[in-house]
Amino acid sequence: MKHSLGKRLVGALLVAYALITLLLVVWNYWEARSQLVQQSPAQMLGSLLARSVEKLRDAESACAVAQGFAGELERMRKLQGYAYGGAGVQLRDTGQRVVCQIGPQPAGELPEGLSQTDIRGQAHAVFQAQAGPWRVQVLDPLIGDEVLIIWVLSEIGSSLLLALPVLLLTLWLAVRTGLAPLHRFTARIAALDTRHELAALNLDLRYTELKPLGEAFDALLKRLREQLARERALIHDAAHELRTPLAALGAQAHVLLSSPDEAGRQQAAQALQQGLARTAHLSQQLLDLARLDQERPTQTEELDLAELAATQLRQAHAQARARGVQLALQAPDHLPWKAERLALQTLLQNLLDNAIRYGAREVELQLGQGPDGRPWLAVADDGPGVPPEQHQKMFDRFWRGTQTLESGTGLGLAIVAQALQRLGAQLAISTGLLGRGIGFRVQL
Repeated sequence: MKHSLGKRLVGALLVAYALITLLLVVWNYWEARSQLVQQSPAQMLGSLLARSVEKLRDAESACAVAQGFAGELERMRKLQGYAYGGAGVQLRDTGQRVVCQIGPQPAGELPEGLSQTDIRGQAHAVFQAQAGPWRVQVLDPLIGDEVLIIWVLSEIGSSLLLALPVLLLTLWLAVRTGLAPLHRFTARIAALDTRHELAALNLDLRYTELKPLGEAFDALLKRLREQLARERALIHDAAHELRTPLAALGAQAHVLLSSPDEAGRQQAAQALQQGLARTAHLSQQLLDLARLDQERPTQTEELDLAELAATQLRQAHAQARARGVQLALQAPDHLPWKAERLALQTLLQNLLDNAIRYGAREVELQLGQGPDGRPWLAVADDGPGVPPEQHQKMFDRFWRGTQTLESGTGLGLAIVAQALQRLGAQLAISTGLLGRGIGFRVQL
């Protein structure tokens, strides 16, 4: 189910508004409840009654005055709409005998002055004082919780109702203006033709929270541009490099078909077979480059590097024997490490092929482990080597040295560079065996 951001924000605001309303009602309720006793007229009327009966000595006169006060108190309460219980007035003489009792009577002794007590479940404000021979007590019933809550709602409800549409309007305007850059951003992405247009959007999203989104998308477009540039360069270079061997294959096939003598056909067939092998080798290396694409996720597994190195050396043995190259391996019996098998195999295969192919008589594959526990591997030969000024250039695609007559694709070390990126490894170049040739040391 899809929910719009605006609806979620409005819903969140309404929930927050309801919580704020509840907190305001509770806070105002407790404030009003705590002030009910202090605002009760019990103390004022009780003090006035005490002064009125203070000089009276007979109980009848004092009771008459108390009854008048009780009637006046009840009349005032009715005028103010207090219809939630009757007030009470009590007079006692010096012997604590009740002389006059009007309305409810509290149970138990109460302190002098103003206090609060419950009578049959209803709260009352009580004022008690000694006035001459009389102890005066005035009870004023306090409003109940339901009435108090209704009063609080009536006091703040109108303000809250007025505030609600203002808050909603403000939120609507904020959401509309706040999402406008995002809408423009979405429209710009929707109109983007990734087949032809991969330039950075560079949109002004105005808000700090949206800028990382724009920067991340521009970074994505940059990676896509780089990926597309690599693919186009590979396709262009592959088409250029395949054109020559394919043309040669066509020429050899024509010679094979049109040659009048058996020797010519045999020579053409041999050349055709060599050309097919070179083309197959080039195709395989192009596939290796594609498989080692940096954008593909890395899949690591537990490997025995010593076993892997020995396997690659055995696979290179036939090629080395055909060229008269001696292979050697220096490695421990076992060297466990977690890495991507394909990248390591391709790395070793191309380093060994490069050493065997270009004039070496001895090639040594070394494997070890540094003090920090990280393994390293090295391939060294005693061939003609590569001048130091060309070390950086030799990793370019289809680059071949000017000092060699050996046929090749110029992709071997480019594949090595791609495999190094996949493995996150570092490469160091040095001289090879016995101070001759070249050595490649890979730190995993």
